[in-house]
Amino acid sequence: MILLEGDEESGSEDLPYYLDKLKEEVGAPDLIICLDSGALDYNRLWVTTSLRGVLIGTLSVDVLTEGVHSGDASGVVGDSFRIVRNLLERIENSVTGEINEALHVDIPADRYE
Repeated sequence: MILLEGDEESGSEDLPYYLDKLKEEVGAPDLIICLDSGALDYNRLWVTTSLRGVLIGTLSVDVLTEGVHSGDASGVVGDSFRIVRNLLERIENSVTGEINEALHVDIPADRYE
Protein backbone atom coordinates (compact mmCIF):
# COMPACT_ATOMS: atom_id res chain seq x y z
CA MET A 1 0.00 0.00 0.00
CA ILE A 2 1.44 3.36 -1.01
CA LEU A 3 -0.42 6.59 -0.24
CA LEU A 4 0.96 9.74 -1.84
CA GLU A 5 -0.15 13.13 -0.53
CA GLY A 6 0.39 16.01 -2.95
CA ASP A 7 -1.17 19.13 -1.48
CA GLU A 8 2.27 20.84 -1.56
CA GLU A 9 2.47 23.04 1.50
CA SER A 10 -1.20 23.94 1.52
CA GLY A 11 -2.03 22.39 4.86
CA SER A 12 -2.81 18.89 3.53
CA GLU A 13 -6.54 19.56 3.63
CA ASP A 14 -7.42 16.28 1.88
CA LEU A 15 -5.03 13.94 3.70
CA PRO A 16 -7.12 13.39 6.88
CA TYR A 17 -10.15 12.53 4.73
CA TYR A 18 -8.29 9.86 2.79
CA LEU A 19 -6.54 8.46 5.83
CA ASP A 20 -9.91 8.05 7.52
CA LYS A 21 -11.59 6.65 4.40
CA LEU A 22 -8.77 4.17 3.71
CA LYS A 23 -7.88 3.23 7.31
CA GLU A 24 -8.92 -0.41 6.78
CA GLU A 25 -6.77 -0.72 3.64
CA VAL A 26 -3.81 1.20 5.10
CA GLY A 27 -3.84 -0.55 8.45
CA ALA A 28 -0.75 0.04 10.59
CA PRO A 29 1.99 1.28 8.26
CA ASP A 30 5.43 -0.30 8.47
CA LEU A 31 7.04 2.87 7.11
CA ILE A 32 5.99 6.50 6.91
CA ILE A 33 8.00 8.93 4.79
CA CYS A 34 7.30 12.64 4.92
CA LEU A 35 8.98 14.74 2.26
CA ASP A 36 9.35 18.42 1.34
CA SER A 37 10.12 19.69 4.81
CA GLY A 38 13.67 18.59 5.31
CA ALA A 39 15.08 15.99 7.64
CA LEU A 40 18.46 15.90 9.31
CA ASP A 41 18.63 12.12 9.67
CA TYR A 42 16.62 8.93 9.19
CA ASN A 43 16.47 8.01 12.87
CA ARG A 44 13.27 9.92 13.66
CA LEU A 45 10.27 11.56 12.04
CA TRP A 46 10.85 15.27 11.52
CA VAL A 47 7.79 17.50 11.61
CA THR A 48 7.64 21.09 10.44
CA THR A 49 4.89 23.08 12.12
CA SER A 50 5.73 26.39 10.50
CA LEU A 51 7.97 27.88 7.88
CA ARG A 52 9.47 31.33 7.66
CA GLY A 53 7.75 33.66 5.28
CA VAL A 54 9.40 34.89 2.13
CA LEU A 55 10.17 38.49 1.38
CA ILE A 56 11.13 39.18 -2.20
CA GLY A 57 12.03 42.61 -3.42
CA THR A 58 14.60 44.82 -5.02
CA LEU A 59 16.56 47.16 -2.79
CA SER A 60 18.41 49.93 -4.53
CA VAL A 61 20.26 52.78 -2.87
CA ASP A 62 21.34 55.79 -4.91
CA VAL A 63 23.43 58.41 -3.15
CA LEU A 64 24.60 60.51 -6.10
CA THR A 65 23.22 61.49 -9.48
CA GLU A 66 26.70 61.74 -10.99
CA GLY A 67 30.25 60.71 -10.16
CA VAL A 68 32.09 62.87 -7.62
CA HIS A 69 35.80 62.78 -6.82
CA SER A 70 36.38 61.11 -3.45
CA GLY A 71 38.27 64.17 -2.21
CA ASP A 72 35.16 66.27 -2.74
CA ALA A 73 32.54 63.80 -1.54
CA SER A 74 34.21 61.56 1.04
CA GLY A 75 32.37 61.92 4.32
CA VAL A 76 29.71 64.18 2.81
CA VAL A 77 27.97 61.50 0.75
CA GLY A 78 26.49 58.59 2.69
CA ASP A 79 28.03 55.16 2.12
CA SER A 80 25.48 53.12 0.12
CA PHE A 81 26.53 49.85 1.82
CA ARG A 82 26.04 51.36 5.27
CA ILE A 83 22.60 52.61 4.21
CA VAL A 84 21.64 49.12 2.96
CA ARG A 85 22.87 47.49 6.18
CA ASN A 86 20.86 50.02 8.18
CA LEU A 87 17.70 49.29 6.17
CA LEU A 88 18.12 45.51 6.51
CA GLU A 89 18.76 45.93 10.24
CA ARG A 90 15.20 47.26 10.52
CA ILE A 91 13.97 43.81 9.43
CA GLU A 92 16.43 41.48 11.18
CA ASN A 93 18.95 42.16 13.92
CA SER A 94 22.25 41.07 12.36
CA VAL A 95 23.73 40.15 15.76
CA THR A 96 20.87 38.17 17.31
CA GLY A 97 18.89 37.11 14.23
CA GLU A 98 15.75 38.48 15.89
CA ILE A 99 13.05 39.55 13.44
CA ASN A 100 11.32 42.89 13.92
CA GLU A 101 8.18 42.44 16.07
CA ALA A 102 6.05 44.20 13.43
CA LEU A 103 6.69 41.22 11.12
CA HIS A 104 5.43 38.63 13.62
CA VAL A 105 1.92 37.21 13.25
CA ASP A 106 -0.42 35.30 15.53
CA ILE A 107 -0.46 31.54 15.04
CA PRO A 108 -3.91 30.44 13.81
CA ALA A 109 -5.91 28.42 16.36
CA ASP A 110 -6.20 25.42 14.03
CA ARG A 111 -2.40 25.07 14.07
CA TYR A 112 -2.46 24.67 17.85
CA GLU A 113 -5.03 21.89 17.49
